[in-house]
Amino acid sequence: MKAHLLSVGYVTVIVLLIIHLLPIWGFKYFPTQDGASHIYNAYVLKEYHNHENYRLREVYKRNATLFPNWTSHILLASLLYIFPPLVCEKIVLTLCIGLLPLSLFYFLNGVEKRNMVFGLLGFIYAYNYLLHMGFYNFVLSMSLFFFALGYWWRVKDKLRLTHMIVLYIFLIVTYFTHYHSYALLLVSLTFFALYTPAYSALQEIFGHKEPSQPLMHRFKANTTKLKSTLIFLVGLTPAYFILFSYYFYLSSTHGTGGDHKGFEWLNDYFFAMKSLVAFRDDHVLIGRGLLAFFAVALGLTVIHRIRQCYQFHKSEEWKETGERLWTRAVTQMDAFLLMAVLITIMYFIAPWSGYSGGWINDRFHLYIFLVLLPFLAINGHRYMNYAVAGIIIVLSLWHLGYNVHTYAMLNRDIANALSLEGMNAEDTILTSIPEEWGGFSDALGFEPKYVEPFAHIECLLATNKGIAYLDNYEADTDHFPLQYKQKELPADYVIIWRTAYDNVAGLEEEYERIDSNNYNRLYRRKRAAPNAEMWGGGTVVSFDLQPEDGQIAPRHIAVHADTIYTDGQYGWLTESERDDFENGSEVPQPYADSIFGAEDAVFRVALPNGIYEVTCYFSANESEPLEINLIAGGEKQIQRLRIPAGNETIEKRYNITITDEHLTQVIYPRGKGEHKRWGWCGFRIRSTDG
Repeated sequence: MKAHLLSVGYVTVIVLLIIHLLPIWGFKYFPTQDGASHIYNAYVLKEYHNHENYRLREVYKRNATLFPNWTSHILLASLLYIFPPLVCEKIVLTLCIGLLPLSLFYFLNGVEKRNMVFGLLGFIYAYNYLLHMGFYNFVLSMSLFFFALGYWWRVKDKLRLTHMIVLYIFLIVTYFTHYHSYALLLVSLTFFALYTPAYSALQEIFGHKEPSQPLMHRFKANTTKLKSTLIFLVGLTPAYFILFSYYFYLSSTHGTGGDHKGFEWLNDYFFAMKSLVAFRDDHVLIGRGLLAFFAVALGLTVIHRIRQCYQFHKSEEWKETGERLWTRAVTQMDAFLLMAVLITIMYFIAPWSGYSGGWINDRFHLYIFLVLLPFLAINGHRYMNYAVAGIIIVLSLWHLGYNVHTYAMLNRDIANALSLEGMNAEDTILTSIPEEWGGFSDALGFEPKYVEPFAHIECLLATNKGIAYLDNYEADTDHFPLQYKQKELPADYVIIWRTAYDNVAGLEEEYERIDSNNYNRLYRRKRAAPNAEMWGGGTVVSFDLQPEDGQIAPRHIAVHADTIYTDGQYGWLTESERDDFENGSEVPQPYADSIFGAEDAVFRVALPNGIYEVTCYFSANESEPLEINLIAGGEKQIQRLRIPAGNETIEKRYNITITDEHLTQVIYPRGKGEHKRWGWCGFRIRSTDG
């Protein structure tokens, strides 16, 4: 019979997993507020090392700090080597949603097996408000929290070095996933580690009216437990160091203040279970039903505890054993009630935002009732467990049904908003007006209330072709993998959302509209035609790269370190540091002087479309050799060309077909260090098709 029930339980969980993952894979877009931004930043992280993505490297710099917000970005960036962007997000979402109920089952199975049915609540909590906000790291960290706590509870009485190593793996992964869950996990481990031996000691020392052994003997009996607890807490010292180090870092860089919500807001959020509400208030009814379920379960637990005490007292067993009544009224599971109370207090007193992030109250709220689950004791007939499972399943499917309806409507809107066409040029810059749009949904017929599903979806348009997005909120923070290197750059493309149509005066003087839909318009910067006078009526144009006061060679165009690109003509696209080298000759010589640099530099020439032969000239100074790598037309035309020290000029030639009226050359050295530099004397462009 037990095996049959077990199989029914497994089948139920598998079916519910499949049902709850269907919306992820059944819709093209999963509507979140920040999800599209995470995809884009993972794409930039993956492509950043490629020198041909010069716009990404010009706008962003990598943030290699070991901050606790890495996991989902590493997952997405790694998956992008195999799958398309939207599929990568679906895989991460599958982990977010699928792991939470599984972690609860694992947790409850290790702590209180008879409460395993409550693991079904993970299906309701998986589709929470913060998931729809796109806080993938935090949602993943919730599963890690319960896996870690469940593992520790299993091994706490026989803790060995191998167990501590596994626990530290959980702690480190949780830290790199999200700081709040890491902090709460450490607090929980510390609290439970202290509560368990303290409860056992009190039970043995003060649990009998007439103890059979002297106090000293009873004290010694608990020495081993206390010793192992102290060893465990000492073993957590590195984890505490990490916790407080990052806390003090946040305090020093962001201050200790914060934005506190009022009691009325906190009270309404708590009792409406708004940590489960994303786009519409219909979910509040489900949340109140879930809160009522918890209230009934809590009431039944208290009644069960009172009945146990009454039966124990009535049986007069305590007269024979001398056991005190409080040992039946207080159990080890009460630690979870106390922990839930502590998290509730933190929910009400913590700031909503502060340090380097926000939504702190929302995060605490998600943990309160899940931590409470081992304390609950319905202990009814198996039909009572069936009833509990039925209630949870109905609430979860009801909750999922509302979400599926919302997803279906929003997918129409998102597909419409992303239908813009014409942003085909590679290595360009995109901006959006306004930076975050949270407007009316045409399909739903109302404006999504808590989550803004349109806020960053334009990032999906930029996740391609080396497009640098200037309104990337993640790059403005210190807890994401990218930060801005240069943000104040002119955009090649602009997306205007419909609420801003009347607030872009003068835009069409510099930009032309190339596409539009019901939600937005796409503008492209107007281009000047290539300057025909630059050719002087011939088929060859030559550029001499030299110092500001250098001698210009005949029939050459002078290029200096600060010659910035002018539309329709020529110049440097990037603002990387460049310096000059002058060989001292008073006689004008082509390609005698040079321009040097240690960072990537991009030089563009406006050309009519056609086929060209490009000849580049390089030389080093007397003291240091150089290495040249050059990309043009998206291909590596020159690789690892060694230029020996001295004034010898080396010539390299390549052919290229121009299709976008631009010859864009990216020059860079490989590696780092004082001698990893490039030097460029000049180049000649010859039209081979006339």
